[in-house]
Amino acid sequence: MGAKVYFIKAGHYARYKLDPDPGTVEYVKPIATNWGSMAARGFADGLDAAVNDGSGFVYFYKGGKYVRYSIAANNIVDLAGEPPYPWPITHGWTTDLTGTGFENYIDGALDVGDGTCWFFHDSECLRLSVPAGIIKGPDKISTLVPSLADAGFGSDIDDAVRLPNGKAYIFKGDQYVRADPVTLAVDSDYPLTTGVYWKGFTSLFTARDFDAVWINPA
Repeated sequence: MGAKVYFIKAGHYARYKLDPDPGTVEYVKPIATNWGSMAARGFADGLDAAVNDGSGFVYFYKGGKYVRYSIAANNIVDLAGEPPYPWPITHGWTTDLTGTGFENYIDGALDVGDGTCWFFHDSECLRLSVPAGIIKGPDKISTLVPSLADAGFGSDIDDAVRLPNGKAYIFKGDQYVRADPVTLAVDSDYPLTTGVYWKGFTSLFTARDFDAVWINPA
């Protein structure tokens, strides 16, 4: 099938095929009737962020809660012995995020590919590992990753995704930057306009202001 990127907004998703380069939007569909029990759990719209953890699960964030979605099962899969999803963001981590602001909502999330993940909240970010907890931040984006702030991405990031080429793509408004997923150092000549370089978006689902973005690399 090849890698697919899912752009989400207003209760719908655009599935984007990456190959052949530069790729294109294949279709737009509603989340409620295509992604299992997302609607029943209150996660069919209003999403804030999404991230594929690399083990077959996508974590969707909305307000102060999140769910774990199995790509293979096309559904939210609860954990035995635990309460059903959604869970508060403060539950399920080795580090308590209470008091950081990140427990209220997450603007964007990025799987680094080494077992860690960047989270973005307003003008702040942190890097977190499930077994080790917070390993960097929380602090201002301009302090931790000034390259990102210098590119105009120092606050209100829409979401981010790491593609098979190993690069992070971070979206905000109608622009995006390409960056190193570990350091978030932005490549030269960015930002660029999303609709110019990501093909196939239309007036019904424009290439801007995404609620969330995630990838199925299969």
